[in-house]
Amino acid sequence: MSEPYKKISHGVIPTLERLNQVINEVGALNRDVDLPFSFAITSGTTRFGYLFPDLQTADALLPDVPEMRASLVRLGASMIEMVADSANSSIPSAYTYFGQFVDHDITFEAKSDGMVKLSDQDFRVLTSEEIRANITNGRTPGLDLDNVYYKPAPRNCSRMVVGFVSSVDRNAPLPYKANDLPRKPRSSRPEDDRVALIGDKRDDENLIIAQLHVAFLRAHNAIAAQGHTFQEARRILRRHYQWIVIRDFLPRICDPWIVSEILFGGNTVFRPNVDDLFMPFEFSVAAYRFGHSMVRGTYHYNSNFPRARLTDLFMLTALSGKLGDDSPTLPESWIIEWKNFLDGGVNRARPIDTSLSRALFDLTEFNKPMPIEARLSVRNLLRGYMLRLPTGQAVASALGLKGLSPEDIEAVARSVSDVQLAAICDGGFSQRTPLWYYILAEAATESTGRLGPVGSTIVAEVLIGLVRGSKDSILREPGWKPMLGETPGLFTLRELLKLGGVLN
Repeated sequence: MSEPYKKISHGVIPTLERLNQVINEVGALNRDVDLPFSFAITSGTTRFGYLFPDLQTADALLPDVPEMRASLVRLGASMIEMVADSANSSIPSAYTYFGQFVDHDITFEAKSDGMVKLSDQDFRVLTSEEIRANITNGRTPGLDLDNVYYKPAPRNCSRMVVGFVSSVDRNAPLPYKANDLPRKPRSSRPEDDRVALIGDKRDDENLIIAQLHVAFLRAHNAIAAQGHTFQEARRILRRHYQWIVIRDFLPRICDPWIVSEILFGGNTVFRPNVDDLFMPFEFSVAAYRFGHSMVRGTYHYNSNFPRARLTDLFMLTALSGKLGDDSPTLPESWIIEWKNFLDGGVNRARPIDTSLSRALFDLTEFNKPMPIEARLSVRNLLRGYMLRLPTGQAVASALGLKGLSPEDIEAVARSVSDVQLAAICDGGFSQRTPLWYYILAEAATESTGRLGPVGSTIVAEVLIGLVRGSKDSILREPGWKPMLGETPGLFTLRELLKLGGVLN
């Protein structure tokens, strides 16, 4: 008999057994419903690789010693914000979750958990041969909106199907009600109960990203309503999404000069062949996890919930929570007010640094405190070690950049807490720093709240490189400009939300 279904908590990657179960369930669904695409999570779709394969040396990696696991656990446990929501950056909070949305479009790695358990006492570093033979990406790495268009996401002719919120007023205008993900009906089986019918179920992990996914569905439909076929609308939306990534998102989170150099001068670090587009470990396991430090503990979500807790936003989903208990879909009172999350709004992302919101440490797993190795900060450090990521200092040297000194690393740790400083010093991390921590520490030394030189270079190189290799890539058509939006040639996340009719 199979194990009972369990909800997935933030940062917890489903087991291979659970993925196989989902694939079988989706296969059964697809036999009954005519849907246009193959299921997104498949085995061996694309490969992972290293940006810096020459750094797979003892000098460039963290020491492979028995005490390293305990040292990393200690460091991760120290990465907690001392005063809740005490700091703000200039970056609107919408971009925290847009970054997560992009992540779900391009990367999904689940197999390493079946090879080495982070909680095992015999936890070890995987060999290069094990990684090469077994670790694969369950997404296509191009910025193609696979998370929107893959099965089981349903469509109706040229339009994507959008779900309806649970409303007391059944006479409310239709556009106002169509603000939820499409879902299965209520079911006594937890694995079927109101599950979102979307290309990547992680987009129903928390309510903000779920509402962003709704905006993309509605934006597609707005394009289709202009007389475009499904394929035309998909292509148009993909291209405007790529524009947002390179022209709106990247300059906010990275050094704009570095972004501009890569965009107009060409990639120098990440240059895969178009027919061999791969996902770099240094990006997916370290650099792109900067967004975890941007998460706030509370948000001015809407006029009904001016101080919504992060835990509430996880519970108001089917993947992580109970979707409002008795509601068949998302309750109408929980429709997001995007104006609060954009420029001029009250919600600012936390600055990128070496502390995470206390709310992320307070998340529970099956109504119990999460084990220490499942906490995001600990998990990120352990997985980076297990997957043989080079140190931050080694990467900075490979990029020809001036690296942080041991004194710089220790000063950043001290600014958080004496506990974090002790974890850095006792673990020997001042001189050989885990790449994820290094990138956060580098950002903390900046006055902008953005990524520093190493983080900016990795993130911009990879995302721009992925756009170059994407289906319908705008970077393979010189002079391409967005045709949607109120101002020709200008299209940001704000314009996409307006196009979707979710921003007044």
